[in-house]
Amino acid sequence: MLKLASTVFLLDAMAIGLGAFGHGAAVRHLHAAVDQFPIDADMHSMLYVVWYFVSGCMFAFGLMLMWVWQRVRAGDRHALVIAIAIGILYVGIGVFGLVYRHGDPFMGLFVVLGGLLLISGYVMNRPLIHVRQSDNSRIATTA
Repeated sequence: MLKLASTVFLLDAMAIGLGAFGHGAAVRHLHAAVDQFPIDADMHSMLYVVWYFVSGCMFAFGLMLMWVWQRVRAGDRHALVIAIAIGILYVGIGVFGLVYRHGDPFMGLFVVLGGLLLISGYVMNRPLIHVRQSDNSRIATTA
């Protein structure tokens, strides 16, 4: 179970980080929707600054999560605080997006990514239990 959780965590971290490139490339949809309107130049340019900032955040989150994955595998479970914060943010914004955008299924992707991050991080954080056979009795110890 631990190996599965670790794999899911790493793949989720990579999906979040690589999502930055999909987000950045989708700016053409923003251009198509916004460029047709006479919007103040400052507001117009700020939309694109924020758009690329979000892409940068997604990439940074992915890098941070891969670092967390390495730290947890090395035994430092304290690093999971970063994953918890990112997971809660993704679930929260996903739920908000589902409500605000009237059930837009794309927003469900954020709930899934954040949920997988929280669940896999939880499993990776559980103490390991080693069971050994001694004198025909089972003794459980925590590591």
